[in-house]
Amino acid sequence: MKKVVSTCAMVLVLMAFTAMSALAVTKTTTIQVKGMHCKNCSASVTKALKATDGVQKADVDFEKGTAIVEYDDAKVTEQKLREVINSTGFKVAEE
Repeated sequence: MKKVVSTCAMVLVLMAFTAMSALAVTKTTTIQVKGMHCKNCSASVTKALKATDGVQKADVDFEKGTAIVEYDDAKVTEQKLREVINSTGFKVAEE
């Protein structure tokens, strides 16, 4: 009987974990960034974004002044991404 209860409990835990994972959504946002002048500038912003928990991909282009970021919205918000960019010394353009 203990084994059956233990197995049922494990199944319920796995089902709950799967349901929670399904709630996370990968989003993509494009953020305008001011002040980047070279590849080193975009590399700095890219490094900071990729070090942020929840960021799956970051493509920063200094010529266009953009950061295109794919992120898990259950782990990080767009506002947090903007704060990360601002912390690099570059500034997010106001919307």
